[in-house]
Amino acid sequence: MPDPRSLKVLVVDDQQSMRGMARQCLKRIGIVQVSLAATGDAALELMRSQRFDVVISDLNMPGMSGLDLAAATRAHPVLRSIPFFVATSAVYCEGLDRTNIDGVIPKPFSVTAVKATLESVIGALV
Repeated sequence: MPDPRSLKVLVVDDQQSMRGMARQCLKRIGIVQVSLAATGDAALELMRSQRFDVVISDLNMPGMSGLDLAAATRAHPVLRSIPFFVATSAVYCEGLDRTNIDGVIPKPFSVTAVKATLESVIGALV
């Protein structure tokens, strides 16, 4: 059972408001170590220089999409084991290629959905 205060989470979204909403949801769960990136390229750069326990990425972003970022993460020998979630609205979930992701977090963000999705992979947060 991970302690949420010890988890380091990277949130990737091209919209500043969505990054803020994700950060607020994570804080309400008790996760306070949250880093933010606006692009997939910036996220990869952060992941290569810092250790993260979880990555939450928007699905639809200009340039590198969330699925592209997930594939790049899985192809990296050190980063491949980081639990990776994409965040998107329900309309994009049908037919979504889940090969390189651990789960989908529905948008708009809710504390209940974020917590349940994270716990389904990393275990109960205490």
